[in-house]
Amino acid sequence: MNQDRKPVDDPRGATRERVADAEVPGWAGGVMLALRWATLLVEINVMVVLGTLAGGVLGGLGPALRAGSAVAARMTDEPTPWRTFWRTWRTDLGRVNLLFAPFWVAAVLLWFDGVAVTLLEGPARAVLLGGLIVVMAWTAVALCYWPRVTLRYERPFTETWRFLLLSPLLGPAVSLAVLLVLVVVWVAWTFLPLAVVLVGAAFALWATGRLVGERLEKIDADVS
Repeated sequence: MNQDRKPVDDPRGATRERVADAEVPGWAGGVMLALRWATLLVEINVMVVLGTLAGGVLGGLGPALRAGSAVAARMTDEPTPWRTFWRTWRTDLGRVNLLFAPFWVAAVLLWFDGVAVTLLEGPARAVLLGGLIVVMAWTAVALCYWPRVTLRYERPFTETWRFLLLSPLLGPAVSLAVLLVLVVVWVAWTFLPLAVVLVGAAFALWATGRLVGERLEKIDADVS
């Protein structure tokens, strides 16, 4: 994905870019950067919620996650995050939703499996529960790969999903790190629900996006 800056053609964007580039020495500069980073996490979280609602949830979640990941990839280096989000959200909307559709199917199947687990007892329940956990973890890793893969490549549906299904095996260490990030968010939901509501989705997009982005760059370097 191209990390070069795009020209800013509005005063607010230009102002934000100058602020992002400003160097404040000492601890004050560090505090300002941390505050700007935290503020952007909250903004991205709001963007993802609004983008999801704008598409009626079913048609909005995939594009919102993809657009949120695009903004999270640059964080404080992005002078116009809202414009970048909505521009990315609108781009190839139909194709993006088609690529995201299997996750909705997987969510329904996992829900039915979860219901089945509660109805079973004994060894059958243990076996089904173990399989369900493995499938959920595999799906979660593929979901974390999905925004960066669809942003970085323009491949057909079949090729994209072949890559996503194999993604947990492409870098086991990265997959474990991605799952660790998701576990941290889940634990935070238990003890700090307000923090998760404010920045949960954005933090997950930023943290897993960095891990996945570095892995994709390495794969591309190895292929070339």
